[in-house]
Amino acid sequence: MTRIKRPFAAAGAAVLLALSLSACGGAPTDASKSEFCEVINDDSALGDLDFENPDEEAFVDAIKEQAEKIEEVGTPEDIPDDAREGFEIQLEAINDLDADDIDFESDEDPLADQLSDDEKDKVEAFTEYETETCADEGTEEGIE
Repeated sequence: MTRIKRPFAAAGAAVLLALSLSACGGAPTDASKSEFCEVINDDSALGDLDFENPDEEAFVDAIKEQAEKIEEVGTPEDIPDDAREGFEIQLEAINDLDADDIDFESDEDPLADQLSDDEKDKVEAFTEYETETCADEGTEEGIE
């Protein structure tokens, strides 16, 4: 992966995995596992981006588009409280993200500087939840 692609992909993965919109808890809390995993794993918003000549504005727009989809679906009922808070924190950070926050020459997560240690722990709890919940996505046994 080229030097430009790697941070671009890393930033996108961090933002998409983990993910506003509003820390007020406005996203639904009754998504099915399959709906949740489908939207979490959907990276189609990044599909039209040019990885050879990245455009920070287009990247941020794509990330925000993905976050809107994720917020619309919400999370399953069984999500632990700290993971749900991490979901909301990440979505709020994405909402506040702008093109000036993106540096394709760096491997740094553009959201990391915006979060306290407690918030990072909650975002990590969300990341762990979505990874465990969607681990079997794409197999018949893994979709409810």
